[in-house]
Amino acid sequence: MADLGEREQYRQRRRKPRPAREPTETQIHKDVSDAYDLVPELGNGYRWYDWPYRFLYWFGTGWRRRLYPRAFGTRVWRGLSWLIPFNEHDRNKVWSRENWLRNIFVAEDEHVNVAGIWLVELFPPTELPSLEAALDRNGWNKKPLTMPLDGNNREKLSKARAASGLMWWRLADLMDWDSNWLSGGDSIRTRLPDEFTMIELRAVQIGPSLTAVIAEFHLTDEAATALDGEWHKTHEPILMRGKPRWRSLNRKEAAYWRVQSKRRQLHSAAREWLTDKLPGFFTSNGEQLPLLDLMLFDKIDPTTAPPANLSREKAVAREDAYRALGISTHEYYQATSPDLPKLVLSPLDGRMHGALGEAPTWTLWGRRDAVVKALGEGGLAGYGGTDTNRAIASRLVDNMFNLFVMLAVSEFLHVTGKKYAVLRDRASTRHGKFRPRALRELRKSFLTLSLNLSSVQPDVSDFWSRNWRWDGDAQFTYNVAPRYKAMDRKAGRKIDDPIDYNADLKERQEKEFARLIAADRDYRDILSTVASLGASADSFKLGRIALWVAIVSLVVAVATVLLSELSGNSVLGWLWTLLRNWAGWA
Repeated sequence: MADLGEREQYRQRRRKPRPAREPTETQIHKDVSDAYDLVPELGNGYRWYDWPYRFLYWFGTGWRRRLYPRAFGTRVWRGLSWLIPFNEHDRNKVWSRENWLRNIFVAEDEHVNVAGIWLVELFPPTELPSLEAALDRNGWNKKPLTMPLDGNNREKLSKARAASGLMWWRLADLMDWDSNWLSGGDSIRTRLPDEFTMIELRAVQIGPSLTAVIAEFHLTDEAATALDGEWHKTHEPILMRGKPRWRSLNRKEAAYWRVQSKRRQLHSAAREWLTDKLPGFFTSNGEQLPLLDLMLFDKIDPTTAPPANLSREKAVAREDAYRALGISTHEYYQATSPDLPKLVLSPLDGRMHGALGEAPTWTLWGRRDAVVKALGEGGLAGYGGTDTNRAIASRLVDNMFNLFVMLAVSEFLHVTGKKYAVLRDRASTRHGKFRPRALRELRKSFLTLSLNLSSVQPDVSDFWSRNWRWDGDAQFTYNVAPRYKAMDRKAGRKIDDPIDYNADLKERQEKEFARLIAADRDYRDILSTVASLGASADSFKLGRIALWVAIVSLVVAVATVLLSELSGNSVLGWLWTLLRNWAGWA
């Protein structure tokens, strides 16, 4: 264990500013050696966790192992493992701040702004009553002042689901009491979460049976820049409580966790508000709402190749900095659209971003200046006023509303597939015996899954196959990312052809619809037959029980007649006299 003088020398070295450097292999080995000199391995010191570690190690080795059962020995070694994160946490505090393996480095002139958040909730046939109730409960069913002839939201909804109404309409424009927005004739002033100044609700009708509600959240200036502030902070190691043991995070991992947690707070505030106000299919099934956010940067342009002279260490450090936000900069394919120039559509990969979880999330991101330049002079006129971030959100994201709804339909299929998997895997225990409760559950599953699936499938198919376009039909394409194009050209390899993003999404949905409808049909036939056989078996059991009840009733009736009169002239009295004479009783 390092003595106090050595520790003080290390602290003094940390206080002195050092020029940025790329750690060589030799330097990395020296950093490791220094860290282990300052914080020795577990059991090699006099810290609080060294004493129990030495005792448990002594108790769990040698002849002592014969004193207790093997199961108890497993607990001893679990105790040893439980102490490891505390030693790792102490060592994480002394690792070099200049090593790119354990730190992130964000350029001082790079900043990010969260320009907007969009959520979508779906209302298939079984969820229509929830939508109608929410409109009445929230006071969003009043006749609009601007277009009174179209009727209120309930009337518009009824016409749209009868295939004779609007394809989309505004449900409500909600503004916070403290918002500086000028409220229009139909805007509603209300109390919104602290992160938002305005929420716009839009209904999109996908055929007669499916209504989608898209909620657009306008962030306050503080909320829009809060992620950037967390990104640029200096993050220290953290020790997180967990099961089966604590978890130690170094500075890089702590930065990932804290920055992504800040982003998740914005997502959670939006999801919780819409879940509370407009519960639909995803809410009723306990699933997270599909979410899209727009992130605009000062420097990075994902549609252009990074500088060719970047060393490996700098390239990895650059990727790590953006990964802390929940963005991957090394994807081979990028989804881009001419309707949203210089922006890339990226899905969230839950395996890479632990703090964000696995909620269905997509991100539009790009360089602000590049987007403005691509739109040309006057391209943002009339959108967002002087706020360029807000103007880009209003100008471009509307172009992909329909595609966003189709992404939500994919999540609808994913959730439906999970429900069918649960029904299939638990069918033997749930329907092994015929019970009225099982019959009610079977009927409910038919009314929800089967009805929704059979109704939504033709509407989605018609939506994809229409031969005309309207606002929101952005056409995306998978293209090889510029960095990999440059690598392929340099190596003389053929660059992969672009892939139609929308067509690929349509094809995957058609296959999933076909699979689920076939599974639904087979499952329904099997369970209907099982229910019928169960009812027949139950009827047979009831018949046998009824026969025994009749026999018991006859016996009770005869006994009642016999006991109804105890005189000598009664049947019971005659039998008693006969028995006494036969036995010779006095």
